[in-house]
Amino acid sequence: MTPERPGFPRHVFLLWELRATLALNQRRRRASAVVAYVLSCLPAVALFLGARALLRSPAIARSPEWSLFCLNMLCFVCFSVFVAWPLLSAGVDDHSELSRYAAYPISGVRLLFASSLASLFEPRSIVILSPLAGAALGYASARPPASWAVAGTLFVLYLFLCAGWSRAGVHLVLNVLRQKRSAELIGGSFVVLLIACSFIPPVDASWLLDLGGGLGVLSMEVVVNAARALGRVPPGFLGSGLALLGRGRVGGALLRAGALGAFAVVGYAIAYRLLLQFHRQSFRGGRGNRRGNPFAGTRRLSRTLFAREALDLWHNPRARLLASVPFLLAILLRLLSGRDLVIFLAGKTADAWIVGALCLYGAVVLASTFSQNAFGYDGQGLAALLAAPIDPRALLVAKNELHGLAGAALALAVSLFVAVYFRTLHFVDWACAMAGVAALLPVLLAAGNFLSLLFPVRFHANLERRDRLPFAASMLGVAAAAIGSLPFTLALRAAGRRGPTLATFAAIAGCAVVAWIVYRALLPPALALLDRRRELVLQAVTRA
Repeated sequence: MTPERPGFPRHVFLLWELRATLALNQRRRRASAVVAYVLSCLPAVALFLGARALLRSPAIARSPEWSLFCLNMLCFVCFSVFVAWPLLSAGVDDHSELSRYAAYPISGVRLLFASSLASLFEPRSIVILSPLAGAALGYASARPPASWAVAGTLFVLYLFLCAGWSRAGVHLVLNVLRQKRSAELIGGSFVVLLIACSFIPPVDASWLLDLGGGLGVLSMEVVVNAARALGRVPPGFLGSGLALLGRGRVGGALLRAGALGAFAVVGYAIAYRLLLQFHRQSFRGGRGNRRGNPFAGTRRLSRTLFAREALDLWHNPRARLLASVPFLLAILLRLLSGRDLVIFLAGKTADAWIVGALCLYGAVVLASTFSQNAFGYDGQGLAALLAAPIDPRALLVAKNELHGLAGAALALAVSLFVAVYFRTLHFVDWACAMAGVAALLPVLLAAGNFLSLLFPVRFHANLERRDRLPFAASMLGVAAAAIGSLPFTLALRAAGRRGPTLATFAAIAGCAVVAWIVYRALLPPALALLDRRRELVLQAVTRA
């Protein structure tokens, strides 16, 4: 007897269950899974209550202009973060989901809507959208809407807008990453974006310099214009619709609801076309054999292993995407006049904070992502490596050298890009940033060695499936990145608003020397641990 096909609610639950299983990395008892889910959602409670309290505070609630500005700003920010989050994570979890269900008896339309609904119930989605939910409720409590049903409809349509365009974005990234020329496509896109941004006048943020006397000195015209501008883009239709409901204009709110729904449909239509393209590409053959022998010129074992790691990293689509993020952030920072905000907060230290933050971020996302799962990218090839007549410790050393060099190279490229693009960077600012990266990398490498051996997991570089690091390993990795960034952060905080000096650079460089000494001292214990756990690592990486 043919089993009955699951209904739409069942498909949504199956997709959500798959996402939860990937997030936990291992099958766990239902009770522990529920506890993990609840703990992951706890930050949403604080964000919800904080945003609600902000909109209900007397200073904000008494001013219709400030209330609408805060609400519209949250509408825009939450939408941007919700759409950008899967893009910055390379969409590998979504790839796993779409690939597994491609051969199942489920239509593309149903898969698209079920996947988008399942994504709304993830902890990350709840945390991202919770500030907006609290702000909308706080705004509505201070200015009760003429129709709560229309207000609820506006919020639901806003959720569909976020889900639709998030699907469109992640499907676009997945299609690009599966192309043979994905590196060229990503690089070309940033060149086009950079050229386009050069013709767009930056946002005027000079009013930030007038905030020294408090919000009262800020012209209300600036707030009104900003609130109106944010309310005229699709995410802001929720805020402007609630404002119209607060004034009793139900018809205008319904028009905003219709516009929200129309833009959500556009996002879903684009996502559906990209989904069909993705499924067509999923059943194509591989890249084929590459021409030439990259190991023809390597005479020593260390160089051969280093060349192998470099090729794997170069052809990893996730590495390409992660390496491009700092450049995109720099472009957006200039386009949105973010430097003016940093100057308002940090004074003459602003440029050092900007270049340092971008360089440290680039080094962290590239070096830590691969060094903290060093063997996970080898897959079935790890068995051949460990069976070869070579010392496996040489393999770990080669991985350390490559990951450290890649992180340093990306940081250097980002710093040069910032220097050319902003044209405000001084040599001392650049030197402090490079010294901060030099202090960060040994901490990341030392932590990555132990995490790779104590928490080995498999990572499919072809994006067919992804195994996430356990929660404990992720938190230890975050702690290592925070510790490695401390020398740069503390030195610039000590410099205050006066700007960094050569003494600031010397302090950071001294910490870097100490960090590398500690790394060298921790390398032999890590190599000894590899000898003891090589079989466990092999089982974890090569498992199906």
